[in-house]
Amino acid sequence: MDKTLKIAKHEFAINFKRKEFRFFAFFLPLMLVLIVLAFSFTGNEYDMRDFQEMQKSKWFFAFPSTIAMVFSLAIFLSANFLLQGIAEEKENRIMEVLLSSISFRELLMGKIAGLAFLGLIQFASWVMSGTIVIVLLAPEILAKAMEKFVAVETVLLYLVFFFLGYILYASILAAIGALTETRGEAQQIGSLMTVFALVPAVSTMFISEQTLPVSGALTLFPPTAPITAMIRIFLRNLPMAEALTSIAILILTIIAVIIMTSRIFRAEVLMYGKRFSPKELLRIMVTGK
Repeated sequence: MDKTLKIAKHEFAINFKRKEFRFFAFFLPLMLVLIVLAFSFTGNEYDMRDFQEMQKSKWFFAFPSTIAMVFSLAIFLSANFLLQGIAEEKENRIMEVLLSSISFRELLMGKIAGLAFLGLIQFASWVMSGTIVIVLLAPEILAKAMEKFVAVETVLLYLVFFFLGYILYASILAAIGALTETRGEAQQIGSLMTVFALVPAVSTMFISEQTLPVSGALTLFPPTAPITAMIRIFLRNLPMAEALTSIAILILTIIAVIIMTSRIFRAEVLMYGKRFSPKELLRIMVTGK
């Protein structure tokens, strides 16, 4: 546990200094607030009638899509740091030294925990920025939104799906880092994972219809579940039973992915430089041998 905690602190300290993190977590939200602040001096202010008209517009679906994209970017930025770190350590043969004193599962959990705190900082930064923007432009809408959306269970569900999404993507990207030989190759393959975040974001109009099969399918399919669930929470069409089912599936998937990733890493360290065939890779993930 002590080793895992040390790794978590190290990952947090190293990645907090990254320019990409500071830009997305602090600079971008600050720019948004400053732009809206400048706009607010023009005297434009929105009330509930404007909001109700907006809800009738087809462009209203852009709101949950934008929120989904912000959350998915926050998730993938932190998860991508994990991918880069593992790929670099593997490429420079540092990973072998680390695994001589700690199990890969402890190493992975330490990295995930450290980067999860970065994700939480991004989450809090964007929520605060969004709140400030609404206060500047539409204080009346904020009061109604607080009454309608900011219930304890709503906030908890957002946080649960955010962190489960991060852990799932981080674990998958860690497996990709284990299977690739260079950092560049890892990033190329890892970028394909962004498709799973884009699918829910561009399918908001379908997700808004609770009766459509695509809505339930995307909520229960692990790679698309976190972002889809966040959109449906915003649209208030996610039943609690379906949310809990999705959470249970995500947790089971995460456990399975972490176990399989550990087995892949163990095999990679023992047989460094060997390219595994799909059949061999499947055997390693299932049996660990």
